[in-house]
Amino acid sequence: MMSIRVTDLFIYPVKSLRGIRLERAQLDIRGLEDDRRWMIIDDKNKFVTQRRLPAMALIQTQLTESHLILKSSQGECAIARQYAGTGTPFSATIWNDEVQVLDEGDAVSAWLSDALDGLHANEPNLAKQKKWRLVRLANQPRPMSKPQYLGAQTHTVFADMAPLLIANQASLDALNSALVAKGETPVPMNRFRPNLVITGLAAFAEHRLAGLAGQGYQIRFGYPCERCVMPSIDQMTAAKHPTMEPYITLRDINSMPAYGKGEYAKPANPKAAAFGENAYLAHAQSSLLLVGDTFQVLHDES
Repeated sequence: MMSIRVTDLFIYPVKSLRGIRLERAQLDIRGLEDDRRWMIIDDKNKFVTQRRLPAMALIQTQLTESHLILKSSQGECAIARQYAGTGTPFSATIWNDEVQVLDEGDAVSAWLSDALDGLHANEPNLAKQKKWRLVRLANQPRPMSKPQYLGAQTHTVFADMAPLLIANQASLDALNSALVAKGETPVPMNRFRPNLVITGLAAFAEHRLAGLAGQGYQIRFGYPCERCVMPSIDQMTAAKHPTMEPYITLRDINSMPAYGKGEYAKPANPKAAAFGENAYLAHAQSSLLLVGDTFQVLHDES
C-alpha cells in the first residue's frame, strides 16, 4: 500500500488571521486543537474573512498557555484562553449557520478596529466607521455542517464547513508548474490555508481517495474543497492578484470533480476550482498528529 507522510501542520486560532505552524497537534471531531476557535464579526453580527478584508492576513496570532496574542503594526493584544468576560451568549452568523457566541469585550474590539482600519488605510470604504468584534463559541455547539458528507458525529467551531483541510504538496507543485508556464509567479502553500500538508500522492490524486489510515484512527475525506478568491491574496502583503491568479489557472487544471452518492451526488463543475480535501476524524475520539507521521491510503469500497 502507498505510504503518505505529513510534512506540515497548521492551525489558525482566529478565522482568517495568520496561522501557526506546529510540530504536533491533537485532533478530535472538531478538528485540530485551537483551530478557528475565535472569529471576527461586523456590526451586524456576521462573520468576516479575508474575502472582505484582505489585510486580516497581516494580523499574526500566537498562543501561550494562558493567552491568545494578536500582533499587528498597531502593537499587541492579549485575550485569555479561558473566557474572562462577563457577557451573555448572543447569535452570530457564519455562512448559513446561526451560532451562539461570547464577545471578548470592548478593549479587544477597539484594538481590532484600530488595527484593521490602519491596515486598510488605502481602502477606507472597507473598514472605516466599522466596529469589528472578536468572539468565541459559547457552550452550545455549532449546528452540524453537511453531515451527509462529513460524518454524523463531526462538528466544527468556525471553520467554513469541515473540521480539517488536507492539502497535497504534489498538487501545489503541479499548479506552480502551470503558473510558471504562463509567466506567473509560483505561490506558497499558505495561500490555501490547510491544516495538514501531505506528500506521497500524485498531483490531485487526493480527490480519488476515501481518506487516510493512521495508527488506530482514520481521516475520512468528505468532498473536494471548492476554492474562492482567497488564494489570490498574498498572505504576507495582503495584495490581491490583479487577474485572480492562481485561481484561474487552478480552475483550468483542476476544476471541481463530481462527488457524493445517491441523493447527495454532486456533478462536476468545470467553472469552479478545487484544491485539497475537506476531511474529518473517524474511528477514534481523538489522536495526536505529528509532522513526519505516515498514513496508508483508503479507497472507496463501493
